Amino acid sequence: MRIIGTNFMGHDSALFYIDTESKDIFAMSTERVTRIKHDSKDVSAILEAYPFETIDYVCQGYGNFDAEVRSDLGPERVIGTIQKKAFCDLIKPTYIKDLFPTTKEKYEAYFKSYAKDPEKALADLDKLEPDFKERFLKEHEGESDQEILEGYMRQVFAQNGIKPKAIEFYDHHLSHAAGAYYFSPYAHQKRCLSLTLDGWGDGFFGKAYLFENDSYELVGHSPIRQVSHDGIDIDKSHDLTSIGILYGNFTEALGLRRYSDEGKVEALAAFDKKNEAMYEALMSATIITADGMDYDPVAIKPYYDKTFLKQKAQELGDEVFAATIQSHLEDAVVNYVELLGEKYPDIDTLCLSGGVAANIIMNLNIFERTKFKNLYIFPPMGDEGVAVGAALLKAVEMGEDIQWVKEHYMPYFGNQLEKNEIEEAIEHFSDRIDAEYIGDAWPENAGESIADNKIVAVVQGRMEFGPRALGDRSILANPVDPEIRTKINLTVKRRPKYQPFCPSILEEERERLFEKSFPHKHMAIGFRIKEEFHDDIPSAIHVDGTARPQFVEPQDNPNYYRLLKKVKARTGFGVIINTSFNLHGRTIVHTAKDALLDFIDCNIEELYIEGYRITRK
Repeated sequence: MRIIGTNFMGHDSALFYIDTESKDIFAMSTERVTRIKHDSKDVSAILEAYPFETIDYVCQGYGNFDAEVRSDLGPERVIGTIQKKAFCDLIKPTYIKDLFPTTKEKYEAYFKSYAKDPEKALADLDKLEPDFKERFLKEHEGESDQEILEGYMRQVFAQNGIKPKAIEFYDHHLSHAAGAYYFSPYAHQKRCLSLTLDGWGDGFFGKAYLFENDSYELVGHSPIRQVSHDGIDIDKSHDLTSIGILYGNFTEALGLRRYSDEGKVEALAAFDKKNEAMYEALMSATIITADGMDYDPVAIKPYYDKTFLKQKAQELGDEVFAATIQSHLEDAVVNYVELLGEKYPDIDTLCLSGGVAANIIMNLNIFERTKFKNLYIFPPMGDEGVAVGAALLKAVEMGEDIQWVKEHYMPYFGNQLEKNEIEEAIEHFSDRIDAEYIGDAWPENAGESIADNKIVAVVQGRMEFGPRALGDRSILANPVDPEIRTKINLTVKRRPKYQPFCPSILEEERERLFEKSFPHKHMAIGFRIKEEFHDDIPSAIHVDGTARPQFVEPQDNPNYYRLLKKVKARTGFGVIINTSFNLHGRTIVHTAKDALLDFIDCNIEELYIEGYRITRK
C-alpha cells in the first residue's frame, strides 16, 4: 500500500511517502525545494520535483473542521495559499528575503512574468485582486469547509498525476504523537506516553497519548483560548493562549522572527538569570494538572501585548528577558510531565513531538528532573512531522504492518544527488571552483582537513528530514579551535555570535565526555559536558556547559563515522562541530547547484560532495 501523509499547507508544509510492501520511505519539506525558509505554500513544489506512482491514500495531519476557538482548516487557508502561490509565481523569490520586495522590484517582477507568459501572469494577478476572496467563497457557496479543502487538495494532486482513493484527515496532535511513537525504539515493545507541545493545531497546543502496540488513548489535552484584544497591542493571528505562542511573543519582542528564531532566544537565555517578578506572574497565569496545561486568558494577557513586552525587554535586558521565558517553559513543562508520570507510575517511557520539543534545554530538564529516562524526541518534531503520523495512522487503520519503520531510526528520507547532476553543477561553476574526484577516500580526506582547522561542507547520501543536519548536509569544523565558532557565525552562517554550534560525537566518547546522557542520535536534547573537557573542545560547548550532540555509531552513517574516527586520530577527540549546510536566511541545500552556490557565497574552505572535493580557484 502506498500512502502520502502531508502537512499540506501552512508553516513547515511537507510530504511523507510510505510504501508498506517495498518498505520504502521518502520525505521532504516544501522549504527544501523552494529554499523559502518555513515555506507555508502547499506541497505542489515537492510533487512537481518528485513524481510518484499510484497512491492509494492521501492523509492530512489536521482534522478538526469545527474547532471551538479557531479552525486551521477553513477556506481562508486555501485562499491564502492560492494567493501566496500566485505572488511567488510572479516575483520568483529565491530566498525568504525576496518575499518582501520594494514596490519598484515588485512591478519589475510582474512585467518580467508577463513578458514570459502573459496568460499565466494575468491569471496570477487576478488571484491577488482585493475581491478574489469574495469571488472564491461565492464560487464554493454551499460547500462545507472539508469539501472546499478536499477539493483543492484533489486538484493539486491531480495536476501531478495522483488520484487517490480517498483523502483522510487526522487530528493534528495525534499525528504528531503517532509519528514520534512509531519511530521510537519503544514502539510495540512497551507502554509509552507520547506528549505533543506546539503553537496550536486543531484547537489545542498540546495533547498526551498512551500508546500500547497499535492502540492509543488520549490522556491529556491543553486547549487554546482567545485572549481579549481590549486595551493591548496584539495580532489577531497570535491571540491564542499557548506555551508555544507565548514563547513566540517573547521572540518577537526581542526583534526576532516568530516560528523561526526561538532557538536564538533559548541560546540567549543561557547568558543570565530570570526576572523573578515576571517569572512568577507567568507561572501564576499557568494552570497545570495531570490532565493538561492551560492559561488564564486574563492573567496572561499582558504577555500578549507587543508594546508592553518590548518595553520589558528594554528594561530587563535581552538576556534576562530571554532567561525568564525559557525558565517558564522549562518549569511549566517539567511540572506537567511530573504530574503525568504520577498518573501512570508504571510507565517510564516518554516520546516528545511538536515544535516546542525543539527546545533542547527543556528536553534536558525533563531528562534530569523527571522519572522519564527512556526519552525519545522525534527528529522532525515540527509541523513537518504530522505528515509522518497521518500516513502511519492510515497504514495501521488498513491493517498494514509498520513495525519495520523504527529500523529507519536515522531520518535520511530525502533526495540523493546523482552523479550527472553534480557534474553539471561543477561545469556550471567551473570558472569559480576546482573539482577533483577522490571517490571513497573522501571521509578521511575531510577528516584531515577538519583536524587542520579548515571549515568543511559535506553533501552525501539522502537528505535529512527535519530541522537538524546529521552528517549528510552539514558544515563541519574542529571544536578544539576556540576561534572556529566565532568564525563560522560571522563569516559562514552570518548569524548572532552568541548562537552555539552542536557537535557530532563518536558514541564511544559519550561516557568519557558527558556527565549524564543516553545514546541520542538526533541533536534534539542537550547534555552537560564534564567540566574537565571545557577547555579541550571549547567551540562545541555553550556558555552554560551544555552541548546538543549527535552520538554516531558505524551503522548510523558509515562514511560519517569514518570521518569522525580520522578526526579523533588527529586531535584525540572524536568530536566535530556540525551545523546545517545553509547560509543565514536560506534552507539546507537541496540540489548540487544549491550546494555549490552556498559554498561559493561564504567562507567554507572545502566541499565534499559524493566523492568530489571542491575548492575555490
